[in-house]
Amino acid sequence: MAKGKRGSKKERSERRFDPKSAGGPAIVKLIGAVGSIAMGAGAYGQFMPTMADPPHDPVQYSAWILAGGAIVLGAAIWLGTSGEPSLRVGDPGVAIDKGSLTRIPWYAIDKIEIIADAVVVRGKDDLGVPRTVTAKLSTQPDAAAWIVKEARARVPDVVDISEDVSLPAADKHAGEILAAEPPQVVGKHCADTGRIIAYEPDARVCPRCDRVYHKASVPERCACGASLTSLIPDAKSA
Repeated sequence: MAKGKRGSKKERSERRFDPKSAGGPAIVKLIGAVGSIAMGAGAYGQFMPTMADPPHDPVQYSAWILAGGAIVLGAAIWLGTSGEPSLRVGDPGVAIDKGSLTRIPWYAIDKIEIIADAVVVRGKDDLGVPRTVTAKLSTQPDAAAWIVKEARARVPDVVDISEDVSLPAADKHAGEILAAEPPQVVGKHCADTGRIIAYEPDARVCPRCDRVYHKASVPERCACGASLTSLIPDAKSA
């Protein structure tokens, strides 16, 4: 694991946010209840008479009621779920969680802005591939709030959102808190000199933006503005 502060290991974490339904929860529950009741009544009318002694023909139209209830319940399930991916926000950056993670580290974010009622993050992943992460205020309000909150604390220069813009509060109880993997540093280039990090112990990682530096070239301040004096090795151990 790359070092943060000498002599200690900071526990890295992030929050995982699942998308909310764009439809009103009350409406979804009402439609689901109607569908469930119809399915129950249809099943009762279709099958119970045939199990009687002596058996009878199913209640008229019960098969149609059963099928209609199934369709209504399916519609409720569709309305209550979203096809959008989950999002992660935390120490490693901002990520799309869709089976595999597509992540933009904090230091690689170019701009964060609001477009069409959504917080949009533009930047590059660890391989330098341009990426965009979108957190709609209608379906991902908590993720949007935490993206802006964390970005203003870590990389404020890339946040192109006025303080006057009304955003949801970043609820400390929102999302699922997960342990984040340590940064992958081997093979990366020192953010100060471009020197390749060949061995993990040679890396020093900015605790604010996740930039990687070689231990022999750690500046007093990171490009994000964070102090790195605690990461500079003593002269005798350099």
